[in-house]
Order: sequence, then structure tokens, then C-alpha cells
Amino acid sequence: MNLLIGEKIRRLRRQRDLTQEEVAAHLGVSPQSISKWERAEGYPDITMLPSLANYFGVSTDELIGMDEIAKERRYDEINQLWKENNKKGRNRDNVALMREALKVFPNNALLLVQMSTSLEKMDGTKEEKSAYLRESIALQEQILRYGEDSEIRGATLYNICFSYWKNGEREKALEQAKKLPNLYKNRENALIYFLEGEEKRTAAKEALVILAQSMVMHLSVLAQGGKTAYYEKAERILEILCEDDEEDITAPLRHLMSGRGRGKGL
Repeated sequence: MNLLIGEKIRRLRRQRDLTQEEVAAHLGVSPQSISKWERAEGYPDITMLPSLANYFGVSTDELIGMDEIAKERRYDEINQLWKENNKKGRNRDNVALMREALKVFPNNALLLVQMSTSLEKMDGTKEEKSAYLRESIALQEQILRYGEDSEIRGATLYNICFSYWKNGEREKALEQAKKLPNLYKNRENALIYFLEGEEKRTAAKEALVILAQSMVMHLSVLAQGGKTAYYEKAERILEILCEDDEEDITAPLRHLMSGRGRGKGL
């Protein structure tokens, strides 16, 4: 169990505008001990907890951070249940789960993403699906206004383009899509400059799958209208990627070159 005593001591001390020296003097320990606790490099002796709690005017449970620990455990349970429901297609259950979870963790970006995703997978009448989609868009806009996690924001910036498009908001979809980073300035291209050895090779292989998927998608669009030469180029790209590797890293992309993919386009 990850105790949060140090973090709590620091927060309570700062809220009361106390120095580490003042807290140390009350407890009869060195200021270095307080500093060590706040950096989570050690814990106070258990016999000091009641004195610390009384000094700050809180319960020992609050000092230890039991409320935060319980919330963290509940948060993990919620996310695990969402994943299980998602695998089984229980989207209605997930919407209900996220509505309750957001009462406890309001504006949590990951929960908002999961709520948005579940809403767009919901079945119903045309009117109901339209309402679910509008609610999903509102949640994604909320993430973009207040969310601080850069990875979640980046994914939302991409996903909301398609939500706008499905909702008939073509101009918004195009406007948002034009704000996305280009293919060159991305995580995969940056990582290969800083990694070394096998990590660098693994990152490069993973990036090639993503780049190949992008190329296949664009070539498949160009192939629509009977220009099958573009399909042949896409197939050649996949072949080249596997020529010198014992592992077929492009297997997940093969469905794009299937008859189904050709017939319907992307």
C-alpha cells in the first residue's frame, strides 16, 4: 500500500503557513526528518502519528491518506470494470458506470474519454444515437477545455474530428483536423533520436507499422475508382517491410488490402 503521509504533511504544513523547523520543534525531531518525510524517503515513527494529527487538527486516517488510498483503489476498480465491459460490448453498463464514476471523479479526463467512447457505441433509435453522439462531443469539448494530460488531449483532438463528421458538422471536423500535427512531427519520429540499442530498433519497427498503415490508407483512397495500381503499390510496401525480418510486423494491416477493404474503401 502506498502511504501518502509525506504528501499530506507537506500539504497541511503549507496550508497553515508553517515551516519545517516549526513542525520539527513541536515533534522534537530535526528539520531534516520533516524534509525526508515530505520527500517520501521515510515515514514518521508510528508513535508520532497521533501527535502529528492533533497538531494539524486532522484524524490519523486523514494524515495517513486513507481517503486518497481508498479513492485510488476505487478508481482502479472502475477502470478495470470498464475494460471488461468494453470487451463484452456492454456499452450501456459502461455509460451507467461512468456517470456514477464522474460524480466521484469530476472532470477526470480518462473517465470522460471512456464515457465518450461508450456513448458513441450505444444502440438505439436514430434520434437516441444522435443524442448520444452530441453528448459525446460535449464531453470531448470539455476535455479540450480543461484537460491537462497531453496524451489524452492529443487523442481527443483526433477523435473529435470524426465525432463532428458523424454529427454532420463538416466544417468543424475539417477545422479541427487541420490543427492536428503533421506526420513528421510525432512521437515515433522523435523517439528514434533519443533511444539506443534494442529499444531504438523496437521503436522503429513499431513506427513502421503506423507509417505503413497511413500509407496504405492513403494509397487505398487513391485506388478508388478502378486505379488498382495503387493497391499494388500498397501491397509492395508491406512486402518490403517484411523482407528482412523473421516477424511479419504488418499482419494487422492485411485487412486493409482484403477484398472487403477494396470494395468499401476507407
